[in-house]
Amino acid sequence: MATAEVGVAVSAPSTLEVGDSAPVTVTVSAAANVPQSSLRLAVPEGWTVRPGTVQVPRLQAGDSQVYRFTVTVTDAATPGDSRLTARLIGPDWRAVGQATVHLPVPPPCPIPDPARPLVAWDPASGDTVDDVSSYNRDATVQGGAEYTTGGPTPSSLVLNGSKFLRTAPTTLGYLPKATFAAEVKATTSGSYRRLFDSQPGGDPGTDGVLIDLTPSNQVRFIGAGQGVTTNAVVPTGRYVNVVVTLDEGDLTVYLDGRVAGTAQVGPAIFGCNNRELRFAADQGGGQRLTGEVDRVAIFPSALSAADVARWQALAFG
Repeated sequence: MATAEVGVAVSAPSTLEVGDSAPVTVTVSAAANVPQSSLRLAVPEGWTVRPGTVQVPRLQAGDSQVYRFTVTVTDAATPGDSRLTARLIGPDWRAVGQATVHLPVPPPCPIPDPARPLVAWDPASGDTVDDVSSYNRDATVQGGAEYTTGGPTPSSLVLNGSKFLRTAPTTLGYLPKATFAAEVKATTSGSYRRLFDSQPGGDPGTDGVLIDLTPSNQVRFIGAGQGVTTNAVVPTGRYVNVVVTLDEGDLTVYLDGRVAGTAQVGPAIFGCNNRELRFAADQGGGQRLTGEVDRVAIFPSALSAADVARWQALAFG
């Protein structure tokens, strides 16, 4: 029998990830009478398939039959384009159909649940600021806490140049999307001053992330493989609602709910290494921010403009 007299078509998802199971259908179509045959779906190394083989009864010209397989991608699979091949085998002939499924390169460490804030601090009293997120990343006030009134909430932390917030070593995860938010009052300019920091000194943005103010009070971001200084300028002497969102390379800075600057960076923050998360100082304790800070939060998602306006409610309820 000529193989042109029978068609084999494979239908599969365009993309799968490690751990996924998915149906694959194979349609056998006869242009002429086709004798009994067997059908097998071959998958790459690191994949499994069931059933292994199905028997295809004799088909009359014009007949069409659909057969269903289930494939599973294990952690031994190789990322990239993977070919699934259906082979219909007769006594002295065979017909073949194929489909390609893309298996993305897995992230270097887990991507956090986008529905759960990574950090939510509201300084109120004492030398420890509780993290009300489910991650319990409580912060210690280095230098001892001092509080004041006049901020967005009844109690704000004084940053007098010797105080900053620090956690125990922690990992933030791999972050294609993220939002960093703080109610902050800067009272000085003329030097670099940290807001968020989880990055070793001198890193170009390949490990961790930092967000700070330049000597002219522009918001700078170093992370996702790049460093950029935005056009967003934070005024001094008053509280400003500073929010920075990252959406797979698209960086947006909001000041008091309005877009103040945008930039392009790499696709994701590499937050896989274990180190302290700090606010108002770098990892060496330098570049300290002078002023005050009230509520602070980090989200593993890029908040929309509408959610930027209510990030406090999303973080603290």
